Amino acid sequence: MTLFTKIMEQISALDAEIRRLVIIALSIVLLFFVCYGLLENHLATLERKLASRELTLKELMTLQQRYREISGEAQRLTNRLATVTTEDSPAAIIEQSGIVAKAGIQTKPLPKQEKNGSLEDSSEITLSGLSLNETVNLLHRLEYGTKPVAIRKALLRTRFSDPAKLDLTLTVGLLRPAPTERR
Repeated sequence: MTLFTKIMEQISALDAEIRRLVIIALSIVLLFFVCYGLLENHLATLERKLASRELTLKELMTLQQRYREISGEAQRLTNRLATVTTEDSPAAIIEQSGIVAKAGIQTKPLPKQEKNGSLEDSSEITLSGLSLNETVNLLHRLEYGTKPVAIRKALLRTRFSDPAKLDLTLTVGLLRPAPTERR
């Protein structure tokens, strides 16, 4: 005899009222386990969604921070572009730095180019007789100054007669807002 048949004999030997209560109790227990399984499955799905959304939120927070940084950089560039006047030129900006008062300066203008909605006024500037400290200070002032200047090319040479003096040839571009078309 199998276990199932023994259980069935025991149940059939019970009174009809007790048999009905046992069947109802077993049905309730079975219903409880089915509901528990469905609920557990649903909770696992919700946990996976939560983990996925937390990961997405982390990525969005990183992107939001990056957007703020880039937006700030764009605003700083816009502010720097707004400071450019019609009298400004790459040579004038270098002269305004005050570093080249002792050094000889030669300027060769290059053709203007339009890049990314702005106009670039370029010049090849040769400075002679600078010390290393003056050269570093000049490059720093050009890069982080109030005017939007781009150093495209730099050639640094030491003098044979005086190694402490340097000759610097820069290709410098001054960014200007592109002229807007009038309608």
